[in-house]
This record gives sequence, structure tokens and C-alpha cells, in this order.
Amino acid sequence: MSSDPESEAPAKGDEYALPNGSTEIVFHVEDGHVLTVREYESVDAFEASVSQGRYMGTREEVLSIPDPDEFAEPESMPSGDE
Repeated sequence: MSSDPESEAPAKGDEYALPNGSTEIVFHVEDGHVLTVREYESVDAFEASVSQGRYMGTREEVLSIPDPDEFAEPESMPSGDE
């Protein structure tokens, strides 16, 4: 979370629990734009949300981001995988 939870400006790492059960985390803020990562509680919730938009293809830059397990805390890893 940001160092000032009362701040109205989003900051990298700020995490929000949304009413629809999803979680949104601020990844980058620059020039008034906010890039976030959102986690949905289910595939159905994801599909319901994106059905309101238009599929734009695959962002090649995102494919180079490490897999989520690269960000896992060591104690959350199954034994033997360390």
C-alpha cells in the first residue's frame, strides 16, 4: 500500500478489494494514467466483466512479464520447490 493511506493519489502497490469480489492493484502511475492488475474471483466473473468491452488482441509486451509464481513469497511455495 502507499505510505499514506489517506492520499487520494494512487501509488504503486495500492490494493483495492472491489464489491464484485475482484482485487485491483496499482502497478504504475505516470502522467495521469494508472496501470493496474486485476484479479477476479472466477472465470465467470472475468467473462462477465470483459463482455462489456471489445477484445483487442494480445499485448506482446505483457508476454515478457514473469509468471505470478516469480512474485510468490518463499513461505507460500510448496515444499521441495525452493
